[in-house]
Amino acid sequence: MIRGLYSAASGMFALERRQEALSDNLANAQTPGYKKDDTVLRAFPNLLMQRIRDFNEKGNIPIPGAPFIPGQPVQIGELYNGVYVQERIPSFNQGTLVQSGNPLDIAIEDQSLPTQLINGKQVKPAAFFMVQMPDGTTGYTRNGKWDLDSAGNLVTSEGYRILGANQQPIQLTDSISKEDLHISADGQLIAYASDPARTKIAGQIGIAIAENPNELRRLGGNTYQAANPLPINNQGVSFHQGFIEQSNVDPGQTMTEMMMTVRGYEANQKVITAYNGSLEQLYSVGKING
Repeated sequence: MIRGLYSAASGMFALERRQEALSDNLANAQTPGYKKDDTVLRAFPNLLMQRIRDFNEKGNIPIPGAPFIPGQPVQIGELYNGVYVQERIPSFNQGTLVQSGNPLDIAIEDQSLPTQLINGKQVKPAAFFMVQMPDGTTGYTRNGKWDLDSAGNLVTSEGYRILGANQQPIQLTDSISKEDLHISADGQLIAYASDPARTKIAGQIGIAIAENPNELRRLGGNTYQAANPLPINNQGVSFHQGFIEQSNVDPGQTMTEMMMTVRGYEANQKVITAYNGSLEQLYSVGKING
């Protein structure tokens, strides 16, 4: 009975963590380039229950071919110890591209990247913008909602500087405004594209490719960190100026999953209540007889 309490409690803890992940997803449903987290539920290792057969189950009647051996272990089944949330894994599926018309809104399209065979599984690589974190390290994001800071650096909505193909911040000089900037499909920043006499290359966006994006660690919100620097390669990736990649969170599905999680949590609560009632009755009987 006590084991049943532990199993139900583990289910409540796991569902609570799953609800936290779903809440984070729903809160970021409108965050550009946000990738939802999927929770992975795992069962605790099952235990094989055995007992010692210290008596003859057939009433001392010999069993042909199976002599009675005192102390011989007998399997009585497996014991399940509940579940736990092993990890939260981001889903890097492409989000919907929505036209915004803003010249510094840019979306990545990486669907043409071929899958890779990693540890016997087909894994879809993912492309990321490179950004400079406050501590000087490199972060990776899909947030393409950009702006210019006071020094002319391209920055994300969080204020992180965008890094170019040379892994240096992209800075627009000579008073180039956002309206004067054209971003080509291969990531070139072209200033004054409509004026041939003044047209010049202002920079090149650098794209980092994560062969196995599941190995990335979320730094918070919309930015990730890799254990080792990711290779820079714009091949197979196209850019869309004036577009925003929406979050890949489906609000309707997320709400449904949240309601299912609450129902599962309530079911485990009822199991604990039932066990508690049984223990109270057991205590009452023992107290009367005592």
